[in-house]
Amino acid sequence: MNATTKADHDHERRDADVTSLFTIVLILFSSGAVILLIVAIMMHYFNKTEPAKTAGQANLPATQVEEFPQPRLEIKPGGSLADLRAAEEADLNSYGWIDRNAQTVRIPIERAIQLIVERGLPDVGAGKTPLSLMQARPAETATPPRLMQNR
Repeated sequence: MNATTKADHDHERRDADVTSLFTIVLILFSSGAVILLIVAIMMHYFNKTEPAKTAGQANLPATQVEEFPQPRLEIKPGGSLADLRAAEEADLNSYGWIDRNAQTVRIPIERAIQLIVERGLPDVGAGKTPLSLMQARPAETATPPRLMQNR
């Protein structure tokens, strides 16, 4: 290897261009300052003009519930869940009609378990397919009847 080739692969012989780097930093800093100034002016403008435009309007969507279409945001979701659980618990532990015309009643679950232990399971599927058994059942809803009446 000769000395010329080795000298080409050594280190840089000149320093970084300080003027260019300083110019780039100055441009970035001034751009940030201009953007900050523009945002401050806009916020000042909005604080002056917006309260005058919205002075008579209610700020909370909860006060304008009737204006929004279904499904609406629940204001107290825990309360609705508690009502649902209470209605389910009442249905599990009380007597009541499911369908008066078909004479279908609801009995407490503990009593139903006791009757099944005493009598055994009824033989309702003799000679029937699962589809015909499902079609013969009364219509079932996921919502307890007590909550259906409150609507």
